[in-house]
Amino acid sequence: MNLNIPPSSNRSLENIILCSCPLEGTIGVSCRRTIFTSMKKLIVLSLFFPLFGWTQSANDILTKAISYHDPSNSWQKLDATLSFTETRPEGADRKTTVVINNKTGEVTINRNDEEIYKVVGDKAEMVKGDKEEDRGLILRNYYLYLWGLPMKLKDESTPEITLEDQAEVNGETTNVLRVEYEADTWYFYFDEETGRMLEYKFYKDEEAGKGELLKLEEEVEIDGIKIPKKRSWYTLPEMKYLGTDILDGAE
Repeated sequence: MNLNIPPSSNRSLENIILCSCPLEGTIGVSCRRTIFTSMKKLIVLSLFFPLFGWTQSANDILTKAISYHDPSNSWQKLDATLSFTETRPEGADRKTTVVINNKTGEVTINRNDEEIYKVVGDKAEMVKGDKEEDRGLILRNYYLYLWGLPMKLKDESTPEITLEDQAEVNGETTNVLRVEYEADTWYFYFDEETGRMLEYKFYKDEEAGKGELLKLEEEVEIDGIKIPKKRSWYTLPEMKYLGTDILDGAE
């Protein structure tokens, strides 16, 4: 972009400056020329900064969120055992233990000591239970993705992330990121000031508004990673409560 200040405007501004400076002679002229040049630069900067100085990109928002949740980049090397209580309005609570070793790519999932899977890479082994072994891959992806957010948005397999209009969540202004996967479209809401992830939702049919909303509460710190402690599910658009997953602890 070329910014051309009309010569007439230059002369008018220059005349004002020349008349306002009290110094006389060569020194005075030099002083006035310096002031005039500085003011022209300020005018140009004032035109550029509103356009380019304060614009945040989707990557900026994600980087800030990860800096809040995983400031030391510990997720990539996390080696921990996470214990969950998964509640549902109808039915008994389920106890699940997930052993994650992100350095080796090994994940072991134990649900109520009835289903036990060991997953390494793209191979799942059914250690206990009568389900299909491929179910182990689905559960591995489920736990790693949801409990690994927002860090998982940095995966190479993540489609393009776009920045949406800001929205209000629980009275807080949030920056919103959108990711359109093959099967569903996700929206992530991050506190404008801190970058903390407050909630997210996904649509199976965005045009019809059909999907689910996940509200996040509290945090548990694991190896320097701030992970939401509670995650409550609701249907969209009905807002019917589906249940709450609670991170009881980690070791």
